[in-house]
Amino acid sequence: MADPRICVVIGATSGIGRAIALKFAAQGDLVILSGRNAERGAMTAEACAQLGGQAHFIPCDLADAKTIQDLASTVYGRFGPAAVLVNSGGILQSGGRVLDQPLDQDADLWNVNYRGTFIACQEFGRQMRDARRGAILNIGSLASFAPLSLPSYTPGKQAILGLTQILAAELGPFSVRVNAVAPGYTLSDGLKAKIAAGERDPEAIKATTALRAFVEPEQIAEAASFLCSDNAASITGVTLPVDAGWLVQAPYAAYLQGNPIRQ
Repeated sequence: MADPRICVVIGATSGIGRAIALKFAAQGDLVILSGRNAERGAMTAEACAQLGGQAHFIPCDLADAKTIQDLASTVYGRFGPAAVLVNSGGILQSGGRVLDQPLDQDADLWNVNYRGTFIACQEFGRQMRDARRGAILNIGSLASFAPLSLPSYTPGKQAILGLTQILAAELGPFSVRVNAVAPGYTLSDGLKAKIAAGERDPEAIKATTALRAFVEPEQIAEAASFLCSDNAASITGVTLPVDAGWLVQAPYAAYLQGNPIRQ
């Protein structure tokens, strides 16, 4: 029997990252969970164990380059080169305008969402390059493709798309694949809480999608599992929307308003 893959999931303590970690554990992978919250990390590790997988939590703060470097060296020293890296950590932003964007918030978003991902790709990408195998999966967003009114988050997620493409070209000759997923409105605990508090209208949100549905974290995990598997051996440099059809519904609906279909 082959040794289990070593899969590192940064941002594994909640939401999409947690769902991906559980999916890998259920497949029999050795999952390295990372994030800032040790308590949630321990809970996720226990959930992985209940699925029959092996999981270890190692803390990491994407705003602190040294902790990312320490994570990579610890994984290599204890387990060997990572076979899979998932960059799922990040912080969100509420709607705003570029001219009103506070500079300190802009710096925080870039340091965590882009620079943290960039450094993790560097550190684990070197391991994979030297091992001549591996798969990196970044978490993009609908903002990777569309000008959402998130003046620091959107450019950062567009940069993730570009980083994914550049790395795919650079690491391809070493048999390392680099892809991303772009989640739509995902029914995470955070969104559920906002709906419960009356801060989000679920029916209005679903109406913006072609499938009139939310995305479940487990559905993103399925896409992540595929892109990191040998079944996707010829796929690299791709950012795959998992969005219930938001990206097609938005322009279709906008065009239809001015050009209605006549019966």
